[in-house]
Amino acid sequence: MLGKPLKDIIIELLGKDGRSINDLSKELEKVGIKKHRLILTGYLQALADMGILRERIIKPARVFSVQQSKKRSIYEIIGEKARMISEERASDITLYTLYKLFKRPIFMRELEKCGVGMPYHKEKVYGEERKKALQQLLQKGMNIPKNNSAYQPTQSYEEEYLQILWDLVVEAYNLKGYVNKEKHQMKLESL
Repeated sequence: MLGKPLKDIIIELLGKDGRSINDLSKELEKVGIKKHRLILTGYLQALADMGILRERIIKPARVFSVQQSKKRSIYEIIGEKARMISEERASDITLYTLYKLFKRPIFMRELEKCGVGMPYHKEKVYGEERKKALQQLLQKGMNIPKNNSAYQPTQSYEEEYLQILWDLVVEAYNLKGYVNKEKHQMKLESL
């Protein structure tokens, strides 16, 4: 088990029923990993905050178990698709894709949810347009800090945007069997 990331070891040890912090601490020691219980508790809480683990209180213990089949958000999917196209341009492709898809400025918090950094080709959005976009997201329950910057792209990534949309449709409707495998890379000229 050593050599694996701690997260993977914990998930393996938790199994489908989960374990208390005390029980998990003992199991980790059996495989040669000694962590203070307070550190382990913080780590487990962080994994629960990320949606990887689920926390239940079964008095007197807190029991952690693996969160089953977490549905990925549109942000995670678009970020992943953009990184697959180009790791270097992923943040700019993501900004462009979200901007075109949502037809509004995109907040830095949304880009963080995509797992990408700060785009290079961007323009900061101020005033009423930013305020309207923030209100829209707050009404949908998204937690965007009031001081979070909003951006719009200054460079076009239309071909990459279309590729991401194409991938989303093919995956959403399980169309891979219908796609010509020799020409699966869509080009703008072919539209």
